[in-house]
Formats: sequence, C-alpha cells, structure tokens
Amino acid sequence: MAKVANYDMPDDLYYTTDHAWVKIEGQQIRVGVTDFMQQLAGNITFVRVPRAGKDLEAGKTLCSMQSGKWAGKITMPVSGKVVEANKDLASVPKPLNEDPYGKGWIAVIEPSNMAEVQTNLLFGDKALAFLQEEIAKHPQ
Repeated sequence: MAKVANYDMPDDLYYTTDHAWVKIEGQQIRVGVTDFMQQLAGNITFVRVPRAGKDLEAGKTLCSMQSGKWAGKITMPVSGKVVEANKDLASVPKPLNEDPYGKGWIAVIEPSNMAEVQTNLLFGDKALAFLQEEIAKHPQ
C-alpha cells in the first residue's frame, strides 16, 4: 500500500477523478471512496446507496453523501449494472470514514465493458500523480 502524505492509497486499485476506488473482482468491480476523500469530507453522516439491479452509464450518480461540512456524489466509474449495494451504510455510514477500503465499500458493479476500467481509470503512477495534485489543491 502506498502512503501519500497522510493518505493511504492501495496500489492494486484503480481510481477515478472524483476520488472513488475500483477493485476488479473477476467479471465485477467493487467501488468505494478513497482515504483522501473521506478525510477531506470529514465525518460522513448520510449516504444514499444505489439500488441493486439498476443499469447506469459512466458518469451518472452512483451514490450521494454528506458530512457536516460537505455534500457530494460519487459517479459510476464505468457503465454497467449495480449487482450489490452496501445497504448498511444508509443506516450506519461510519465505515466510509473508518474503513474506506474495506467495510466502507459502496457497490459491486457488473461492467458493460470491463476494458473501460483499464482505459478510463487512473492506475499506478498516474493515480499517485493525480493524488499529489489534489493534495496540493486542498491542503488540510
């Protein structure tokens, strides 16, 4: 796992420019929010998770969330079907802050085209460079 400033960044994941992580699991992907995003947002108090079975295009809202100082959304990293949602987050959003790469996952998606993950998302050095730029824009 890479550590950039005070932020954990697992190096086996793909990343989006709205601070979501994507883990490939066979023919599906698991999506959550990055450590950087949850620290920037602060204590997340509300999450609206997606409905399982819903087909969404890349860039459409996957989930919305808010904290005492922030409200925002995570978009679909690729087009596909939501096959599972972490419904527990709706009543207890704490895992988003406490375990963003584990119990704080948001949804499992079956991509329409798995190749979009490698072509549309950030990985490795590109992901690290993006996070460093974001840290410079949002010093805490």
